[in-house]
Amino acid sequence: MVSFVCNHCQETLKKPKLDMHTQRCRYASFSCIDCGVDFAGTSYRQHTSCISEAEKYEGKLYKGNKKNNNNNNGNGNTQQTTKSTVDQLKAKAEELKTKAEEEDKEKKRKNKDDSESNGGEKKAKKSGGKKASTWDKTELPSDTVSALVCAIAAHVGETADETFDGMKKQCIRMVAGHPKNKAAKSDVKKKFKKALLLALEQDKVKLAKGAVIS
Repeated sequence: MVSFVCNHCQETLKKPKLDMHTQRCRYASFSCIDCGVDFAGTSYRQHTSCISEAEKYEGKLYKGNKKNNNNNNGNGNTQQTTKSTVDQLKAKAEELKTKAEEEDKEKKRKNKDDSESNGGEKKAKKSGGKKASTWDKTELPSDTVSALVCAIAAHVGETADETFDGMKKQCIRMVAGHPKNKAAKSDVKKKFKKALLLALEQDKVKLAKGAVIS
């Protein structure tokens, strides 16, 4: 029985197993071990006979019907080689087409992922810039003033009888110590007055009579 070798993975196979092999070896093409002819696509199916075992192993000492063998080999191999070359070109063109389609799909997928990623970042920045109305221990507005407004509203709502200085220190501590805060504590302190005025404008807190903002 004719044996072949896969030019892609170098596995040696009998002819009945070639169809199954092409299903798992994507770019498989085969060469006949006996005559060395390459077969692209499924052209190996037509390769039903080859040089005899005696001719293969005896070489120049072989004394068979050389005339018939030469005629058969000459005509058959010429036709097979011609057909094999055409099949190889077709297979190569198909391979290049498939590869181009895969690269195009990968490019589109990458562009889509980049687009979604950029969209998510923009959305996060947009939502981060909004003034949150409540204090959250896990999330914090990116703007320090907005973060302080949330802290002031939350703290005053919990401890209405606290002194102004105590409230100020506690709110600064809340923002400066928040896991999502990126501002230095000194910057948080500097922006407290602005945040308090904004909180008053938004009716987040009410100061007692005679209270001084410092």
